[in-house]
Amino acid sequence: MSGGQKALFYILSILIPVVGIVLGIIWMNDQDPEKKAVGKTCLYIALGMIILSCICWFALSAFSFLPFMSGY
Repeated sequence: MSGGQKALFYILSILIPVVGIVLGIIWMNDQDPEKKAVGKTCLYIALGMIILSCICWFALSAFSFLPFMSGY
């Protein structure tokens, strides 16, 4: 697997986490150790992006209530 393909799969895992999860699950069961490593990395990136987006969503929703709670 070339470096360009790895970068493409990592970028797809960042932009569309579902793709990273699917690639990770499929390639983690592959016999090729390189594909297995790329699959694990895609899975970790996708899960990290989902967690990060949830944290950002909660933070933004909390900050949207600040003007309402301050009484102005």
